Amino acid sequence: MASLNAPPQYYAAERKYSEAKTNEEKMRALEEMLRYCPKHKSAENILMEIKSKMARVKKEAELEKAKKKMRGKKEGEFIKKQGPQLVLVGGVNSGKTALFNAITGMRLPSSDVPFETKEVVPGMMEFNKVQVQVLDTPSITEENKSRTLAFARNADLSAVILDGTQETGAQVNYFNELEGKKLVLVSKKDVAGSKEFKENEFGKAYCVFDSDNVNEIEKMIWDALAVIRVFTKTPREEPDFSRPIVLAKGCTVRDAAKEVHKDFVQNLKFARVWGSAKFPGQQVSGDYELKDGDVIELHMK
Repeated sequence: MASLNAPPQYYAAERKYSEAKTNEEKMRALEEMLRYCPKHKSAENILMEIKSKMARVKKEAELEKAKKKMRGKKEGEFIKKQGPQLVLVGGVNSGKTALFNAITGMRLPSSDVPFETKEVVPGMMEFNKVQVQVLDTPSITEENKSRTLAFARNADLSAVILDGTQETGAQVNYFNELEGKKLVLVSKKDVAGSKEFKENEFGKAYCVFDSDNVNEIEKMIWDALAVIRVFTKTPREEPDFSRPIVLAKGCTVRDAAKEVHKDFVQNLKFARVWGSAKFPGQQVSGDYELKDGDVIELHMK
């Protein structure tokens, strides 16, 4: 740190950051660190690290806000995405809320009373250290169908929950109207009077009430989202494996840099990659396509 030649205010802010308990306190300390950090060339990596931490704290604050928010917005508005977003769609008593509770750990009322869910409710499913935002929507009807389908269009993935005790007709129609990536989960498949579901009609069928296969369902959701995790590191430091950057498959180093901080895209000189690279720490350009689990080290101009 001696070579940084920073003023006392910088080190005071650094101490504040290390002692901070809330995201608000962390952000204030990081802003002070950025203000007092020298702008000479030897401080470039530290400046990059400060900006990266600021972007991460901002995302964490937004995620915390989303977890506390239990009610959806009014018709015509959308719930802001917090990471990859999954929308659950289903008819009356289809088992949506039971699935929602199982994968998010929440405890929303779930019973045979029709229209128990009256508003869109957000929750979070954690898988592979990634927070996936899950929206439980009201039971779909002809009256509210357009609104529900609008939420689905805005999401990264839609899941139709089919009631295994009912005929598939109307339920299948909702599936066919969904756009983008989608999958089907079958509830109540193992109860008395269940109808036979052909697995080749939609792909493999899953029972959402089987407590033994919740992890299997989460894995199915994860695979359908088609995303990758990328981890970051700064020069001469260990990678941060606690908070992956989540990108769509096919994304590049430049896309990852934009997620870390919007200024990094224009100033990106090159990156070093561990994982999918030909050798550890290979120097690559911004167009390099990343793979799941890659570690990247960004270098600025």
